[in-house]
Amino acid sequence: MTNKRLITPLITLVVLVAILIGGTIALNTNQEIAKNQSSLSESAKPKADKVETVYASSGNQAKPGTTTCYKLMGGKWTTFPIQYIINPTNTQGLSQSFITSTIKKSAETWDAQTSKELFNDNFLVDSNAQYGSRDNKNVIAFGAYSDPAIVAITSVWFTSDGTQMLEFDQLYNTNSYTFGDASTNPNVMDLQSITTHELGHAIGLADIYTSSCSAVTMYTYSSLGDTEKRTLENADITGLKAMYDPKGRNK
Repeated sequence: MTNKRLITPLITLVVLVAILIGGTIALNTNQEIAKNQSSLSESAKPKADKVETVYASSGNQAKPGTTTCYKLMGGKWTTFPIQYIINPTNTQGLSQSFITSTIKKSAETWDAQTSKELFNDNFLVDSNAQYGSRDNKNVIAFGAYSDPAIVAITSVWFTSDGTQMLEFDQLYNTNSYTFGDASTNPNVMDLQSITTHELGHAIGLADIYTSSCSAVTMYTYSSLGDTEKRTLENADITGLKAMYDPKGRNK
C-alpha cells in the first residue's frame, strides 16, 4: 500500500472585510493599478468579501458532496485576461524557469477548454509580491503557512453580493512539503497537478468531495506522486464552461 497524503475537504470561510477596492481590479500593470486606485474617492470604492479554500494533507474522511462532479463558488471574473504575479522565492531550490513554466502550463490547461483567454500569457514575476493582502494583485507565492498540515491555500475576494471575482492569492507551503515534477520523482507533491487544482479555485470552481468523482481535477484529495490532476476531466470542463462558455457547455 502506498503512503498517501490526502487533501482535506474544502474549508470555506466567508469573512466580510472592509477593504476598499477600485479601478480595473487586478488585471492591469502595477502602474495602471496605482493610477486607477488613486483616481477614485474612498466613498466610491465598493467593499469585498473574502473566501479561502484550503488544500491540506490529512486522513480525514471526505464529506458528502455533489453528484455532478463539479461545483461553482457562485462568482466569476468579468474582465479578461486575468493578470497574475509569480513570486519565485522560497521554492526549495527549484529553478525560476521550472516554477513559471509549470504554472503557465496549469493556466493554459484551463484556457484551452473555453473560448475565453482566462489567464494572461504574459504573467509578471515579482520577488516582493506577497500572499494574503487585498492589494489588487493576483499573487502566486511559496513559503511557510501557519498550519503545517496545509499543502496550498487559495484566497479569493468577491464583490459583497458574491457574483464577481476581484482577486486571488495562492500560497504553496514549501515549509512542510516538497514540490516538484512527480513524473520524474514520485516522492514530491506534483506542482503542476496542485497548481491546476488551485487555479480552478481562482476562476470560481469549488472542491469536490464525492469519492466517485476522484478522477476530476477539483477532487479534494491527492497524494505524493499524483499527476492525475494535471489534466481536466469532463466534469471540470463542464463547470468551467457553465461559467465562461455556456454555449459550449459539455452535455
